[in-house]
Amino acid sequence: MEFKKPIYPIKQWNITETEFKKENNYRNETTFALSNGYIGTRGTFEEAYPFDVDTGLEGNFVNGFYESNEIRYGEANFGSPLLSQSLLNLPNLKEIHVILDGEEFTMEQGEVKEYTRILHMKDGILERKLTWTAPSGKVTEIHIFRLVSFARKNIMAIRYQVKSVNYAGTVEFVSKMQADVENHTRKTNPIVDYGPFGRRLDPDKVTVEKDTAYYEGTTKGSHLTMACGSSHELWCDGQKVTDVNWMAEAGEMDTISNASMQVKEGECVTLDKFICYSTSLDMEKEKLEAFVQDELAAAKSEGYEKLEEQQKVYMQNFWKTADVEIKGNEELQQGLHFNLFHIIQSAGRDGRTGMGAKGLSGEGYEGHYFWDTEMYVLPVLIFTEPETARKLLDYRYATLPQARDRARILGHMKGALYPWRTINGEEASTYYPLGTAQYHINADISYALSLYLQVTGDVDYLKEKGAEILIETARVWADVGSFAECKGGKYCICDVTGPDEYNVLVDNNFYTNLMARENLRDAVGAVEYLKEHAPEDLKRLEEKLDFSVEELGLWREIIEKMYFPYDEKRQVYPMDDGFMMRKPWDENKIPPEKRAWLYENYHPLFIMRHRMSKQADAILGMYLHNDLFTEEEIRRNYDFYQEVTLHHSSLSTCIFGIVACDIGYLDEAYKYFSQSARMDLDDYHNNFYAGIHAANMAGTWQAIVNGFAGVRCQNGVLKFKPTIPKEWEEYAFRLKFKGALLEVRITKDEAEFTLLEGGEISFTVRGKEVVLKSGETYTYLLS
Repeated sequence: MEFKKPIYPIKQWNITETEFKKENNYRNETTFALSNGYIGTRGTFEEAYPFDVDTGLEGNFVNGFYESNEIRYGEANFGSPLLSQSLLNLPNLKEIHVILDGEEFTMEQGEVKEYTRILHMKDGILERKLTWTAPSGKVTEIHIFRLVSFARKNIMAIRYQVKSVNYAGTVEFVSKMQADVENHTRKTNPIVDYGPFGRRLDPDKVTVEKDTAYYEGTTKGSHLTMACGSSHELWCDGQKVTDVNWMAEAGEMDTISNASMQVKEGECVTLDKFICYSTSLDMEKEKLEAFVQDELAAAKSEGYEKLEEQQKVYMQNFWKTADVEIKGNEELQQGLHFNLFHIIQSAGRDGRTGMGAKGLSGEGYEGHYFWDTEMYVLPVLIFTEPETARKLLDYRYATLPQARDRARILGHMKGALYPWRTINGEEASTYYPLGTAQYHINADISYALSLYLQVTGDVDYLKEKGAEILIETARVWADVGSFAECKGGKYCICDVTGPDEYNVLVDNNFYTNLMARENLRDAVGAVEYLKEHAPEDLKRLEEKLDFSVEELGLWREIIEKMYFPYDEKRQVYPMDDGFMMRKPWDENKIPPEKRAWLYENYHPLFIMRHRMSKQADAILGMYLHNDLFTEEEIRRNYDFYQEVTLHHSSLSTCIFGIVACDIGYLDEAYKYFSQSARMDLDDYHNNFYAGIHAANMAGTWQAIVNGFAGVRCQNGVLKFKPTIPKEWEEYAFRLKFKGALLEVRITKDEAEFTLLEGGEISFTVRGKEVVLKSGETYTYLLS
């Protein structure tokens, strides 16, 4: 992967667009997207330009709110999902038009000067400012702020300021609600042959009274109801205007509220617009209207400035723990801030929703939740914002019933099998070789849960929810395989797909077998803990799940006898039993324009018969459980997979970089990290318009913390193996561990550990045990 020239000016806390170009608009709508884990809105303009399907997408989403369609199959298999789930594009309330003394502001007419649009990542605020000269010569300064509130999860707010420079006249604000919206399915999910196509919300109620609009609509397929509304305040030179004559009109699917006032030359007029979204997933349909009206009234009462102040406080607290400081490369620092900002604003926080692979920034992957959350995002949140991590785990616990149903469809009479892609907890993946066959999702969720329990010490969560997840996932591993006589009685798992999606329906995928074994080990540990420390909770689970501790006998035998493919000649672990038999991949036979899109250009069988890998697979397992392998073993396998991995997934390079750190390949690690850190910001895959790559974004944090600093938490022990790239002067980060806050600062010569909060913390540095009390510092010499 070649390095690309930065798209935006290099400023570590800001992303700045300095000129408006229509050909860059679609991408920039993702760059400047805002969300709070519940509401998501793309970075579209208040003027609501009528861009076509290739140049823009007005996108407003509520996490977990989806539309369903019947899925059409040429030939359906038993157990194939029958109904789709697609994150639905919802009515737009950001639309504000400004008519300045008879001329409507638009950046496509007149003259725009001093234009900037700035994403203030430190504050969670989007700002746009410009000077506009109308065709008549009248000059106006326009300044717009936008936020999606972390303090009030249902609220978005816009502050729109207009200052006349060389004229006195009329300023008119025309504020709209537009519900005639639809998804860009053909553009954002071109492989999908089912909806949502066309408008999928039927309006139940559309009203407007003066400055307050309300919309309520129900989806055609999923029969879910959503509601939204807006309310306004006007200011002139800092003074609230109370005698506003609002004119209002409601159509079948839109509303208009407009107000005008006379301004003197040099006067500044401000419109504050408060927007609320909610859905029937959160409350009974009959309660939606009153809720929306109450939330709007509360937001209006607090005012825009209070909402902005709350936003800054929330982000300040987030960065206090989550920020990673780099001295020596501001480009990478900017990329890292961009990635962390999108991660924190994308994560569901209510225990009912998860986090999509694209966050809430676009329609890519239909808004589905994948393993990306558990394997890439949750490790970041577990160490920086464990409360949010717990809520994301709550979503998996809440969908255990659907996972149990899915396991029965797959022939497992006990246990739960989580869906590969989903929103409502049911499987939504239509192509089972790349979907349902990825059984490793069970172990991925269990791994993240285990990491959470180790890092937080949250025993209550283990007793209330965690043990149940571990038991139910373990039961499927105990049923899916068999002790194969031809493999010396070892436990084998056939016909699964590992993380690598170019090798599907394989026998004994190394990653799957490794993660399954550790899933079983964690389940055994959980049951043993309950047996000793919380027998009443174990009894409750035995009754609820028809579970017996006698099942542990089989689990222990599988742990002992799990089979792993091994190549004696290369002394490596092939990805699966057949990997070394496959035809070597010859990149030279593939035209450059087709190399990154193999499934779009070649039959799956052609791809599957070659010995190559799309992304990190076996290597990922070795990263997660590096304590189970020697450094020399990891090095041999890394060298081998370097030869055969194409890195056609955004999830790949960050993992290879971490493993490169483990074995001392720091130059390679730095190259991989540099590519990952700005992958979205510089649009390496040319598909950023469809939404962020959340997994890679989180992977860049892991590349520093788990890679260069060598952080692991294994068997309850926090471990460090610090290194520093030669290109950097120093770097620093903070971790939460069992209620303590630890700061780590690594320079060319030393690694410094300071306990900022908490009474005591223990950890190891390259095997040396360290115990710190509050305020104490330990220094480890690197040379």
